Amino acid sequence: MNELGSRSPQISYNYEYSKLYENKNILLYYRMPSKKLNFSLSPINDNPVSVSGTTLVNGFTHKNGFPTIKFSIPAQDLLLDTQSLYLCGQYILKKAGGDLPQTATASRTNYNNNNSALEDCVKANFSNWNGIQSVIDKVVVQSKKSQQELQTIINYSQYDALKMGHAHNTDDYRQSPMMRSFASGDKTGFTSRHINNMPTIAETNMSGVGDKFYGQFFSVKLDVALLKSQMLHLGNAFCGGLLLTLHLNPDAGFFHQRFKKLDGAGNSALQAIDGFQYVLKNVKLEGKYAVPTASDLASYNPVVQMDSRVNLMNDVVSSENSNTYTPQLQQVKGFVNTFMDDDQQNNYAQNQYNYRIPTGLVSYQQGKNNIRFPYDYDTKLQPSSETTPSGGNAITSLTAVGGLMPQVLRGDAELRLQFARAMTGGMLPSHTSATMELSNKSLVADYDVDSGNGSATVSLGDQTHPDLLGVATDYMNNIGQLQNFVNQDYELKLSCGVNTGRATLPSDRSSKIQIQDTYVKNVASLDLRTLQKVQ
Repeated sequence: MNELGSRSPQISYNYEYSKLYENKNILLYYRMPSKKLNFSLSPINDNPVSVSGTTLVNGFTHKNGFPTIKFSIPAQDLLLDTQSLYLCGQYILKKAGGDLPQTATASRTNYNNNNSALEDCVKANFSNWNGIQSVIDKVVVQSKKSQQELQTIINYSQYDALKMGHAHNTDDYRQSPMMRSFASGDKTGFTSRHINNMPTIAETNMSGVGDKFYGQFFSVKLDVALLKSQMLHLGNAFCGGLLLTLHLNPDAGFFHQRFKKLDGAGNSALQAIDGFQYVLKNVKLEGKYAVPTASDLASYNPVVQMDSRVNLMNDVVSSENSNTYTPQLQQVKGFVNTFMDDDQQNNYAQNQYNYRIPTGLVSYQQGKNNIRFPYDYDTKLQPSSETTPSGGNAITSLTAVGGLMPQVLRGDAELRLQFARAMTGGMLPSHTSATMELSNKSLVADYDVDSGNGSATVSLGDQTHPDLLGVATDYMNNIGQLQNFVNQDYELKLSCGVNTGRATLPSDRSSKIQIQDTYVKNVASLDLRTLQKVQ
């Protein structure tokens, strides 16, 4: 019997994965040479960006430019210390028209205000969970000698934000390295406003926007399995150097306005951020090379084992919806499904890093080859949005005042358990921001519940507390179990309120279809000699 009761998951055991490869890679890493060489690489492409009449050399932005950043790691008889890699640079916000949202000291107001004094820096926010990394949409790693793609990650920022939120709690987000990425968890609504508000040039001792010290400095580790694995041999007998290409998100995929809307006071124009742009300058890839000895090379294992993921997409178009995938992967760790409204992606007015369960979800079923698997029953929300509470209070009638939590009227305990385990490889999370309190704040915003301060200009639909939920399943059970999905199907069936217009659902979401992003977590191996990948 487990915490789900007497119904045990139907899982076939596979110990081939185990902890062996993890331990081997760890030992290999620490056995490698102690002599290291620091390096700092500039991009091999340049995309000059104009900010306030100044052209920033080595500046990058998505709009009005070529939205990629490319790095070349040369072929040489050295090892790339993947644990040391950091993407560094500076961040600047541009308003519509190209100006900076600068505010003189004397006129700066409360960063948390909701009224007509809203400043530009207050309007624009970015991801709570991965901060500056949400500028990245896609990552491609290639061999220099053959141009062969060794790893490609699409929807990079979408999954990375979800992963970071589940891996770090409130205290983690108060410390480095999270703060170096501008990610500050539940305080990002406050922090990002300070980061976006740059001092006027007159207040600084700098020469202008082009000054090497002007801009917010960041430093992040890229969440790329190949670049987080063992040391990589860069010689021509192996990968022959690497090409790393970062494809940038549109500005509307990075920023979101603070509120979905204001109340009936007619102040919606105050929060519009159409035309806001991010600018990256002085971007570098920094890290270390390791100098191997003859004995190091003799013991070097050219087969890289790594955790990987494949992204699949579909739509949820009705209240009874079924989507099926055949991922063609041999060693699958689990499936993670996230959902967003069809107008939520690349929209300044929406936070695309708000991961909610399907609108009005009542129950779901996951299967393999049309058989319920790993759970042989439907997972139900009890109560759901279709349940009338005994007291007569629907979610829509509750407020966030007085400690009341609308979240308690949504019985999603088992869903949360399954999702958390899928994110952590079968374990119960020890550090996470995915709390019921967070879900409650997101739910309150969905229903446009008044915060209760009585002001005529109180803002509704606060998007600074995005949720971290979805529908998922884990196969590992924390002991390395895997499933084969070569020529085999994964199926997710939903019973929900999508595209129904039900009165019990948030009015601005009840008639929309949803996008389903499915991330297939799997184990892959890459032979650096042949550049052949098995997954």
